[in-house]
Amino acid sequence: MTTDERKTIVRDLLAQGRTLSQIQDYLRKEKGDSITYMDLRLLLSEMPETKLPEKELPKVVLPPEPPAVPAAAGKLSISMDQTPAPGSMLSGYARFSSGAKAHWFLDETGRLGMEPELGTGKPTQADMQEFSTELRRMLQRPGGAL
Repeated sequence: MTTDERKTIVRDLLAQGRTLSQIQDYLRKEKGDSITYMDLRLLLSEMPETKLPEKELPKVVLPPEPPAVPAAAGKLSISMDQTPAPGSMLSGYARFSSGAKAHWFLDETGRLGMEPELGTGKPTQADMQEFSTELRRMLQRPGGAL
């Protein structure tokens, strides 16, 4: 299948409100095209006129920035990006109880990755346990990301 044929099919399916995984399934089952999810995302980057159907994600409001002076430990807050970072199924930002901040992502195999924000320190083991519990809870809610 040529790239132009793929683009036409993808454009039509997006107009019907199909998700990327539904489009990938359609291409595999109906057209015998085993395009990877990443290749599909790259194809979409070549199609700036197309828009992905918007998913309603839970809105997480981050608390205001703490003062510059060291303050008592806060509460964990997690936000989710509307458009996942390249190479990820999901991504977002976390502010941990210890004061550490990080960008998080789930890759296509479901592995969790974390990039601490410079100058905020690394999340503690307790931070990571609280984070994984809360992220799992967010994803299992009705209307969650998965």
